[in-house]
Amino acid sequence: MRTALFTGAGASRALGYPLTNQLLPMVRAQLLDHTLFEGLSDGRKAAADRTALQEFLRTLYPGFDDSPDASLPLITDAFSLVEYALANGESLSVGGHDALQRFRALLKQAITCLILKDPRSTRGVDADVARAERELADGISGWFSQRSDTAALISTNYDISIESALYRQLGESEVTKRIDLGFDWRHVGDGRERNRPSQDPRLRVYKLHGSVNQLRCSSCGYVYFNPFGSISSLAFREELFDANTCHCRQDVRLELHIVAPSHVREVRDANLLSVWRTALEWMRTSDRWVLVGYSLPSEDLAIRSLLMRAYATAERKPEVTVVQRGTESRARYELIFPKCDFRDDGLEAFLAREG
Repeated sequence: MRTALFTGAGASRALGYPLTNQLLPMVRAQLLDHTLFEGLSDGRKAAADRTALQEFLRTLYPGFDDSPDASLPLITDAFSLVEYALANGESLSVGGHDALQRFRALLKQAITCLILKDPRSTRGVDADVARAERELADGISGWFSQRSDTAALISTNYDISIESALYRQLGESEVTKRIDLGFDWRHVGDGRERNRPSQDPRLRVYKLHGSVNQLRCSSCGYVYFNPFGSISSLAFREELFDANTCHCRQDVRLELHIVAPSHVREVRDANLLSVWRTALEWMRTSDRWVLVGYSLPSEDLAIRSLLMRAYATAERKPEVTVVQRGTESRARYELIFPKCDFRDDGLEAFLAREG
């Protein structure tokens, strides 16, 4: 059965990663205890970046230091304000174009830092919880691997908790030859170009908003990919060396390949546009959709449009299974997919039923 496994923030949350509404409180806490950006760059640069980001946030939100966590805006709102101002040539209290670009870069650096840290260490969870989260990641990866010849993993998430297990199972040589990311790419180790498989790939992994195991060259546009771990931290290293520069030039640092979470985000990168087109076609021609941890929020117009277009143009309507924790999004799903199988008891129960 041709299957699309679509994962949203709730899937990452089940594996220990923070939800969107937790990000800005976590950023503030790590600014105050001077741990944000630790390990991404040397101590002097990390301290300077923390000071700059804290000043930006205090200027944009004068009550930033004193507001309770529940009263802080979503980090999405901060990105949206910055993106809107940049798109319209406007200034905010933090400054004009250059300041806004610096602010956006530091916000992206902050959320990347939170993703790269072991999510269990930041929450102080006990060994049993940590083990359960690892087993859950292995469970969903195992479920997918049993179907991988006829399935695609499509995700809005930056983290690599699910696909990493799949890459380890296959091994580097198979991943290198038979993975479809939705675009041609270069290996972070040797810089060699890897083309999308011309015939049936062994794995299809389509990250709609980019990923922490990808970096992009702003000169030639190629994406560097590492199957076995994150390489995002390389984008924050001050020194330039082989691992964080492109084969096309050695004087430009590779950049993060993630789309910032914003209500006004616009995907222009050719690689991600190819990912979106490929994901749409796969979903449009699939027999079954399994949507895990995606709440179908009304403000997420691009993803809703993707799902609705794929469903509307399918020659035969797919079987739609929704896996959520709770019923908050049920009405939204049933409005668009009236016959969907909505399961509100979470990912663990889904995997138990599916065997």
